[in-house]
Amino acid sequence: MADQKIDIQFQVLESKNPQFLLVADLSEWSYAETLPSFVWITLPGSSKAKQYSWKKDAINAFNSNNFGITCLVECGDQKYTDVPDGIYTVCLKSGYEDIEKTHYYLKTDRLEVELSKTIIRDGIEEDKNFIDTIFNIKWYLLKAKSYAHVGNFTEAQRYYEESKKMFKKYADCTDCF
Repeated sequence: MADQKIDIQFQVLESKNPQFLLVADLSEWSYAETLPSFVWITLPGSSKAKQYSWKKDAINAFNSNNFGITCLVECGDQKYTDVPDGIYTVCLKSGYEDIEKTHYYLKTDRLEVELSKTIIRDGIEEDKNFIDTIFNIKWYLLKAKSYAHVGNFTEAQRYYEESKKMFKKYADCTDCF
């Protein structure tokens, strides 16, 4: 056992579904395999992390019920709403002190769904200003994701906020992001 080591690895998956945050466990649990593990998630705009049980060697799904945005329905189909876009802090803890890993993730699914709806709704006109604005919004989103990809979450947040600001004048929704 001395040569075995806990190696916490996980990946936040791009689901393209604004109702879910998916996190896949890729860890080598070694001697922590039987210990309970937990994930701490801080939602965008919040400073307080929420703790959740962690299922090892699986994809863990989080939704508006988990996050306390909506309430669990005891009987019948669950009703989920979109979870917020923005930067999530995800910290997976092994069950041993100081054996943990933190990742940050920029979720943009809500904005991208609304942008798609707008392109479909207004794109028939082929107005050059509209098309230029859509491409600028997409460019800012790409820059935000690029900064997030290399770990610069200050710039990622800045470009994400700018893309939202540019899009607001085209949005049919009043509080979708």
